[in-house]
Amino acid sequence: MIVYVTRFILSLGFLVYASMQDILKREVSNKVWLISVPICLILDYVDFSLGNIDLVSFLASLAVSFLLGFALFYLGFYGGADAKALVLIAAANPSYLPGTALLLTKVLPLPILLTFFCSTLFTVLYPLTVLTLNLIDLMRGKNLLKGVEEKNIFKKLILYAIVRRVKLEDLKGLKRFPAEKVVIEDGEVKRKPMYYVHAEADIDKLVEGLEEHRELFEDGVLASPTIPMIVFLTIGFAFSNLVSMSILRLL
Repeated sequence: MIVYVTRFILSLGFLVYASMQDILKREVSNKVWLISVPICLILDYVDFSLGNIDLVSFLASLAVSFLLGFALFYLGFYGGADAKALVLIAAANPSYLPGTALLLTKVLPLPILLTFFCSTLFTVLYPLTVLTLNLIDLMRGKNLLKGVEEKNIFKKLILYAIVRRVKLEDLKGLKRFPAEKVVIEDGEVKRKPMYYVHAEADIDKLVEGLEEHRELFEDGVLASPTIPMIVFLTIGFAFSNLVSMSILRLL
């Protein structure tokens, strides 16, 4: 239990630090992972020697973290730091606490999957918050999609859940990504929404494209308020481990 708690506290500290770096700079130094992962692996070996870690779960957790991280990075849902954070989480928590495994494995067979599930749940709260704020603005007479070309009602609803209207200048910061682009159709300049921006996209280049048509955005531009995925992974990691420790106390 002591090794488990030590591994949890150390890895949580690294994840919190990485989250702060990603929020402030939009990048995380590789030194974070080069230091944290080996430390966790050493502690894993100690726990394995004590008979507290199942070798199959350990190998499966690392394999799942690599595959899941690579797939989400390839699809653009994760950045490089997010994928590496999954590996750290797998090394930090390769198998359930003895005594809780029988109960938790009936739901999710590996701790990395429990953490991923919890982080996904917390991520869902984000668009609900955006949707609520946009609906409040709508009741005040503010049209989120004013000037934007989109006729599909379902897609409009999606936009209400993922974007906000801000000043063009606000895109210069690190808290928002552009959620629309300018296209020319039949010689006419139009504003088109973007529903998805790749995690590794060149945001500065996208903003420059909008600034070339600054006159179109006097009433604001659509933007997605972004929180790095690593933040949700950190919260999910902390929450899932607290759940495991709480279950152990109850048993």
